[in-house]
Amino acid sequence: MSKRKSNDERVKRLDCLEQEFVDSVVKLRKDKRLTQQEIADNASVIRETIARIENRITSPQVNTLLKILEPLGYTIKITKISKKKEKIEE
Repeated sequence: MSKRKSNDERVKRLDCLEQEFVDSVVKLRKDKRLTQQEIADNASVIRETIARIENRITSPQVNTLLKILEPLGYTIKITKISKKKEKIEE
């Protein structure tokens, strides 16, 4: 596999992960019946920032993510990714 193709696949996986993450945060916000404005007020950002994040126009900084997740009762946790090596049959 070429280096460029490998990098393209990595970027695609990261984009999917970001999309899943944002979708989860939006669902949490809606489940808690919080408005974008309420989240924005808590995170000390403008409502438009929350809208741009939710609409995937921009990617938030980690400190903003933490502030957004706090009223939802969540935080970010770093976990090690276990890589399963696939056998290549010849």
